[in-house]
Amino acid sequence: MSRNPRSRTFDFDLWQLECFCAVARAQNFTKAARDLGISQPSLSEQIAKLERGLGGVLFERLNRKVELTPLGQAILGKAQALLEDAASLPDYFKQARDGFGGTLRVGSIPTILPYFLAPHLKAFLQRYPQLELFVREGTTAELLEQLSEGTLDLAVLSLPVNTGGLLMRELFQEPLYLVVPRDHRLAGLERISLRSAASERLLILKDGHCLREETLAMCERARARFSAQFEADQFLTIFEWIRAGFGVSVLPEMARGLGRDCRFLEIEPRAYRRVGYARLQRRHTSKAVEAFIHFLEEISRAAPAVAKQPPGRQRASS
Repeated sequence: MSRNPRSRTFDFDLWQLECFCAVARAQNFTKAARDLGISQPSLSEQIAKLERGLGGVLFERLNRKVELTPLGQAILGKAQALLEDAASLPDYFKQARDGFGGTLRVGSIPTILPYFLAPHLKAFLQRYPQLELFVREGTTAELLEQLSEGTLDLAVLSLPVNTGGLLMRELFQEPLYLVVPRDHRLAGLERISLRSAASERLLILKDGHCLREETLAMCERARARFSAQFEADQFLTIFEWIRAGFGVSVLPEMARGLGRDCRFLEIEPRAYRRVGYARLQRRHTSKAVEAFIHFLEEISRAAPAVAKQPPGRQRASS
């Protein structure tokens, strides 16, 4: 056992504990020695060494039976727990080697996590029940900082991001729409240029959300100057504003489920945001991270609400 110089140390090993537990079970040295496959003198020697190491007597020897002393009773539960932990070490080593033990730490931005990622997390945990999944929601800047610090293993966000030392991969491109009330003057259109809606109030997310920056950059390229801008923390607020006729917004396909009484108009030219993941650039990737990446690719292919563009024809909104 390791020694702590600030406290008293005890000399013993797991074999001595196994001998101790065997005698406690059998309440007889002869039977315990037979159970362990060793001679009785060898067993007695191991118990004597353990007693010397602990500085106390563990058994009271009667005629044909032994009983635990108060010291033996006090340490029996701990000794059994130590042996159980030691017996489980091979399984822990295998899980660590295979990469499916411990905790997988995943982050995502608020405009992706509830709509794309969260509905599928239960299925991932059912596939890998031995894995502890930790999920954190945050802005792009927060997630990138946590990736760099190593407190996150992977982040699902909007690409590209300008941070060194990261590997990034696009999963799909998601259409962005101009969203208006159902009774709006533009609601009868199928598609629209942003300049055609420039007289409206623009409803956008607050500073720190990457979709805000993508929207403003898109408006700048289109030379669309809206009459005013109003900021919100989440899509739910923006949709309520839209339904109230307070303004219009640029929103992604995956938020369509919140758009009751709203019309989603295609933007010309077509606008997309690139949804993907980022992780630290390392020589060795754990199997847990690899499994989650494979899972992300699976649900990206299966997501019916997301329009994926073929390689070479991808256009992004940023």
